[in-house]
Amino acid sequence: MTLRTEIVGTPARLAEIGPAWDALWRRDRRSVFQSHGWISAWWNARPPSGASRPCVALCWAGGGRLAAAMPLATRRRRGVRVLEWAAKDCSDYCDVLVDLEASDGGAALQQVWAAVAAQGGFDLVYLSHVRPDAAFHALLERQEQPVKLRPGRRTARSLQVRSDGADGQAWLRRLGEEGRNQGRRLCALGEMGLVAAKAWEPGEPTEAVLKRVIVLKQQQLADTGQGSSIMENDAAILRALAGELARRRALRLFTVHCGDRLAAALLSIAEDTREQVFFSVHDPHFDHAEPEALVLIECLARAFDGGVTEVDLLCVEDDSKYGYANARLDLASFVGARTLAGRLALAVGERMDRARTADALAGDAVTR
Repeated sequence: MTLRTEIVGTPARLAEIGPAWDALWRRDRRSVFQSHGWISAWWNARPPSGASRPCVALCWAGGGRLAAAMPLATRRRRGVRVLEWAAKDCSDYCDVLVDLEASDGGAALQQVWAAVAAQGGFDLVYLSHVRPDAAFHALLERQEQPVKLRPGRRTARSLQVRSDGADGQAWLRRLGEEGRNQGRRLCALGEMGLVAAKAWEPGEPTEAVLKRVIVLKQQQLADTGQGSSIMENDAAILRALAGELARRRALRLFTVHCGDRLAAALLSIAEDTREQVFFSVHDPHFDHAEPEALVLIECLARAFDGGVTEVDLLCVEDDSKYGYANARLDLASFVGARTLAGRLALAVGERMDRARTADALAGDAVTR
């Protein structure tokens, strides 16, 4: 069995290996966040002089078959070079790609990680947002890692809404008081103008709506003093990701208008019988009517009417969304140190975590 490793260093080379990546992605059945189009959109839209430097590691088997792929990047935080997932800031679930059912899958995964460690260029490893069913866990089963990884102290949580066989109307009735509040929200919004809810069909032109969504999100971030990498440089990364989803006909857009003004919008990702709520925003002019909750419930009801069995709310920070969820996933992180600077930084970060202080090196929030 002959395996060959490669570290991809240019967008041109990443584009070349697209067909092999897609073939592995289909065999491995991972999330859209591990698809070639998603990683490429992030890579090509990020500022060339930005904080992250991509480091995508591959392992090739005979016949040009891609056996494993590990999309990574490095960034410098307070003088420490941190190795993390590529596109981490816009991906709620992060993982490797490997066909573990193939006879060479486990060996390929070990070799691709060995290639990353041998190349170096980092002090500390911080890999977060790892699902319980992630293929990445197979890397930890054998203690041959050149940089030993162990569970980190920081975790994240994602929320899911499962239909349990109900259609949209049945689910709304099951929602109870929160579902009944939908009528109140519509009435409150209707007092300011004619209300129209729309589910955009794949292929419909959405450029004008997306432009308004970006303006509203930039305003929200400015008002709250927050930052978001996907909104930098006129939301170049968001535009690229939305374009990739539209190309794959996986983009779902829901909007609520009041008169001729956009009150709220929600972007979700369609994957077979699942949807993932990726991005939402509302106009603060309509705050009293809770338009963001209105568009979310509209999305959920229409999804269940269309045969979707689960809507994943992903890593939400809004506590109000807990009222809709009936399932959750706890996401793990893994850390390791390659250099003395990394070991010192890791010790300091863990001490800060124990003191319930924000980690200065890496955070688990996916801010959108």
